[in-house]
Amino acid sequence: MSAMTRSAALALLLAVLPAGGPASPALSAQSIDGFSGRWSGWGSITMASGAAEQVKCVATYFIKQDGAELIQNLRCASQSFRIDAVANLDVKGDEVSGKWEERTYAAQGSVSGRLTSGGFNLSIQGDNFSAAMRVAMTDCKQSITIAPRGFEISRIAIGLDKC
Repeated sequence: MSAMTRSAALALLLAVLPAGGPASPALSAQSIDGFSGRWSGWGSITMASGAAEQVKCVATYFIKQDGAELIQNLRCASQSFRIDAVANLDVKGDEVSGKWEERTYAAQGSVSGRLTSGGFNLSIQGDNFSAAMRVAMTDCKQSITIAPRGFEISRIAIGLDKC
């Protein structure tokens, strides 16, 4: 796997917030607070060839400005991948915008999307890639699905717990 492909995969994973799919009613400020804290779990990176690799992830979320700002730190590792990413998101009503950075590979870009009744639907953009991301959350579980465009990676799926 090329360094550029790894960089793209890492940058995509860093944004543990989703995109794609139909818009749902917005989360309330109280629901957004549910993201706060440390989440951990496992996921997989699936290549276009069908090969997959398991990845272990830890995400921490910080809610600031009474729910108007969400900061997410994501670290994932496997045999071939290492991710150290941060996303700074501004939340205005049901609209989400912001920036992300993947520190291991010095990649960065923008995030835009919407809050849904149980998470986020986001579009992730960078200099060399784009992706749709969907995050769904219940009280103790979080499901993240990332669909990169234009890469040999076809899907990234992560399940996280905090209870």
